Order: sequence, then structure tokens, then C-alpha cells
Amino acid sequence: MTLPACEHAAFLAEALRSPSPHNAQPWRLVATANSSYELHYDHLQYLPHDPDDRDAYLTLGAFYETAALVARRHGLVCSFEPVFERTGSDLFAGVLRVDDTPSDLEPDPLSDAVLERVTNRRKYRRRPLPPELALELARNGCTFVEPRVIASVVRRASVLSWTDRQFVADLRRWTRFGDRNAPDGMTPHALALSRLETVALRFALLRTRLSRPVAHVYAHRDVTLTHASSTIAVLAADSMDPVDLFEAGRRLLRAWTTATAAGYSTHPISVVIDRPETRPELAAIAGVRLPVALFRVGYTRRRVPWSNRRLLHTVLGAGGRPGAQVPGLLPWR
Repeated sequence: MTLPACEHAAFLAEALRSPSPHNAQPWRLVATANSSYELHYDHLQYLPHDPDDRDAYLTLGAFYETAALVARRHGLVCSFEPVFERTGSDLFAGVLRVDDTPSDLEPDPLSDAVLERVTNRRKYRRRPLPPELALELARNGCTFVEPRVIASVVRRASVLSWTDRQFVADLRRWTRFGDRNAPDGMTPHALALSRLETVALRFALLRTRLSRPVAHVYAHRDVTLTHASSTIAVLAADSMDPVDLFEAGRRLLRAWTTATAAGYSTHPISVVIDRPETRPELAAIAGVRLPVALFRVGYTRRRVPWSNRRLLHTVLGAGGRPGAQVPGLLPWR
């Protein structure tokens, strides 16, 4: 037996807690027959600088894994049929199918923790990870490198990014200085920036790019946070094929949620992956062929706020119209 679409509102709203770079939330859902939803990726609402669609497929994989985990909390099973067809700015990823949970299905221990997952950009304690957490992260495909070993690569990647017009333009587009309640993008509050750091970010985004000497100053924060970590984790994919990147996104979400369940925090350091100049160096240090994600792991008692999310009715559509409101579905609050 399947459930009508209107009864999926709570489950779908929780699935929107899935992470995305710059909190762009590019996923769109289209309700179809038989409790199914087309999953689309809207390139117009995402970062212009993702030439190989790596971030796109990772983000879609993370979204599906989040949906699959929160479905369990509502007595549902969520499955996915991949399509991966690109038409203009729209990427049709595949179909989410939602069914009642079989009585013999065991609960996933991460189903509750996924709603507590949040990117924490504060300094972490440098104590080693518990062996059981390190083992679980490794099972999800993570390789570990010492923060001091990777710090110089982070510095170089950060400097290259701050001197890159496209990087600064992306940040300008998705940074929300004046509206703490903005439904998408990044706010200084969610980024845990001090007043001085907020002023510095405003200064940088007023320019098309920073000079190299100034970029070194701005890179200092990334380097400091890298050192203030228990470890740095590298996640690799088997290939750049959409299916492999999608699966890597699922594993990445599970890795972050596993850390959350253990009381630890995570924070992606995307600049190293995004820069073609530093990605090969990272691969050599980590001993992997194709790194697709790099993130800090560590413990801190200092919590950070969740980033905002779009209302469900702005993401969910019907009849092939992503974003068109579906009668009977209530906005998520």
C-alpha cells in the first residue's frame, strides 16, 4: 500500500535539511502518480562554477540519502530509480518512490541523527577521534590526513580562490548579509562569523577579486580552522560517472551523520577540491585517485545555528512543473 502525496509533507520537509554548497538548495521535486516524485536539479539556482557537475551529483546523492533516512522515522521506505538526463538548465536525476515500511525492516541508527547534522565552522579540539568513529568513517570510504600536513594545500587553494573572480562572484550571489531569515544562501549568523569577520567579508565581496597579498590574509581563517581539527577526512569516488558521484554523495552524507551521532562535528573544506591546481596534490597526500570531498572532523561544545531552508511548497511541484504548489501540502515551518 502507498500513501497519498499530501501525507508525505512531514517526511519531505525533513528531507530538505539535506546539505548543499552555499546552501543553494538546487533540488526540485515533482509529484507524480503512485507516491512517486521526480528529483530534479536546477542549474539556474546553483553555482555557475561546477563545470563537470561534480557538486551536482554529490548534492543529489546527499539529498536522496537524507530522504531515505528521514523516511524511516515516518514508517516509510524511500527508494530511487536513476535517470540522469540533462535538458538545458534542468537535470532530471531520477524518481523517488515512497512505500510503507515492511514490518521486518530494521530502523537505521542514523535516522534521528540526520536531523541534528549541521556544518560547524568553529574550532575543534585536537584530541584524536574515537576508534569506533574512525572505523565507521572509513567504512563510508573516508581516508584521513593530518591537519598540519594538509594546511599548506588549504592555504594555497584559499589564496587561489580569493583571487578568482568566479569564486568571489559565487560568494556574493549566495551571501545574505541583511536577512537572517533568508530561505537560502549563507548568513554571517549561520557562518558563525564575528563582527570583524563579517565586515571583512563585506569588503571582499565588494570587489571582483582580491589581490594576492590580501588573499593571503583572508586564507588565514581556513588554515586556522584546518589546524583546529581532530583530523581531515578525504572521500573519493570510483569515477566521474554520474552514478559513482551520486553514490559518493550518499556516503558523504552518511559520514557526516555518523560523526553527528557520535557527538562530533564536520565542516567541508571545498576550496581544495574545487581548485584544479590543488586537487592532484590532495590526491597524492591522501593516496586516493579521485578525491571528491574534503572535510574537517572534531569535537566542540560550541553549537552553531542551522542554516535556513526553503518552504516545501516552493520546492515541490506537480505535472512536470517544479516549484508549482501542490494542493493539500502545507508549507514547512
